Amino acid sequence: MSQSAPTSSVTTRLVKGAGWVMTSQVIINAVSFASSIVLARLLMPEDFGLVAIALGVSAVVTALTSMPLSEALIQINDIEDDHFHSAFTLGFIRAMMLTLLLAGAAWPVAAMYDDSRLAPIMLALAGQAFISGFYSARWPMIQKQLSFAPDAIAGVVTRVAAVTASVVIAYLYQTYWAIVIPIVLMQFLSVVVTHLYAPYLPRLRLSKVREIWSFSIWMTFSSVLTTVNARIDSLVLGGVLGQREVGFYSYADEKARMPTRELSTPLIRLLFPGLTAVRHDPARLAAAYQRTLTVIFAVCVPAGAGFGLVADMFVHVLLGPKWIEIIPIMQVLAFTFAFENLVTATAPLAMAMGATRALFVRDLMTFAFRVPLIITGLLLFGITGLLGARVLSTLASVLLNMLLAKQIVHVSIRRQFLGCARTFVAVGGMCAGVIAFKMALPAHVAHSVSGLLATIAVGGVAYIACHLGVWILRGRPAGPETDLIAIFNGVLRKLGRFKKPQPGLSEQ
Repeated sequence: MSQSAPTSSVTTRLVKGAGWVMTSQVIINAVSFASSIVLARLLMPEDFGLVAIALGVSAVVTALTSMPLSEALIQINDIEDDHFHSAFTLGFIRAMMLTLLLAGAAWPVAAMYDDSRLAPIMLALAGQAFISGFYSARWPMIQKQLSFAPDAIAGVVTRVAAVTASVVIAYLYQTYWAIVIPIVLMQFLSVVVTHLYAPYLPRLRLSKVREIWSFSIWMTFSSVLTTVNARIDSLVLGGVLGQREVGFYSYADEKARMPTRELSTPLIRLLFPGLTAVRHDPARLAAAYQRTLTVIFAVCVPAGAGFGLVADMFVHVLLGPKWIEIIPIMQVLAFTFAFENLVTATAPLAMAMGATRALFVRDLMTFAFRVPLIITGLLLFGITGLLGARVLSTLASVLLNMLLAKQIVHVSIRRQFLGCARTFVAVGGMCAGVIAFKMALPAHVAHSVSGLLATIAVGGVAYIACHLGVWILRGRPAGPETDLIAIFNGVLRKLGRFKKPQPGLSEQ
């Protein structure tokens, strides 16, 4: 029997899922943000650069062996026990291969970058890879049933534990291991949580490997290209300019990415099974994609652009003078990541339709354009050239993703842009409001916590006011405003029922 959710309940379950996702992400963002500030205060840029090189190598090696097993299981209609056993077997084999590859690369990587400290870091990441082979194969079924509370709880628990370990180690020892050890700890806790929520007794089987592999093969190729695309800048930068520059760049990249990533990543996990549930109804699928695109952009773009607007204050107030050099890097990347949210929904859409080969073609074209551009920009113009290459490659990637969405659901590029038109206007209003407010602030206030918080508040109010103002002037059409208001009202109703039970009401 198929375990996919009935299409009649998809919207309700996705709205509930959105509530869990948003709540968990508020907590995760808060603890992650706080810990990143503490680590920046206690550690040196070189520490971040050292770990960034190891993580870059690890990410590329991991991508070479990647298999999107969870997505494959969610996409299968009539699932059997042998599907779980085969998925576990593939994941276990992959983890063992990855462990050997990372361990074997430890000393060559240390020699390549002329730093012996990289070898033990690579061995620790090999241990993380080994642990990853023991995930519960039934865990994806929780998402397939559109139940997102376990995933949200797991994310909060593992992140809080990792952050606690990171801060304690950094405070006591001021060492780069404060970044490495929590990564391994998160992997271990994630595996434990999957078995607590989705108990599974592992068995080695290969009977359904062909069916799983038919979905996974193109995703594996895509993962390799995507990872190299994402990591090539740090790896080349480390060889050309050294660990200090990698430290500045990698920290700026991570912080600029955080506001949008922490919001969009869980929404993508929520979106894929939702789109899968309506994939056989082209009209509903197209409508669901368009609505999701506008909502994700409306939620994520102000976070990214807003961070870019206050990046200078963020560094001066919270990081200190040793990080001043990252301000322009952070500003450019924050706006770049914000704009990328125009196409966040494309990958889950393609996976829901089984169009994994199309994703690979997209990633191959992005790779062919981005990597030479990144290397050329870096070698000729340093960090400035690298940032320019990032902007140009992002514009090209957005266009390719919109073309892919048009091919799958026949929503024109013009319609995709027009659905986000009010958000663009609101972001423009937010930028104008924040810039004007910052110009009016006295210098001593601008470099204070109160000044930073006040500027963030002004940006938030300006964005919401502009968005709602344009929406009202346009006659309150259906769009991200109506969807977000519905979610907000639903949360308020649930909170009201929790605080004041009303007996006698039958469950709908």
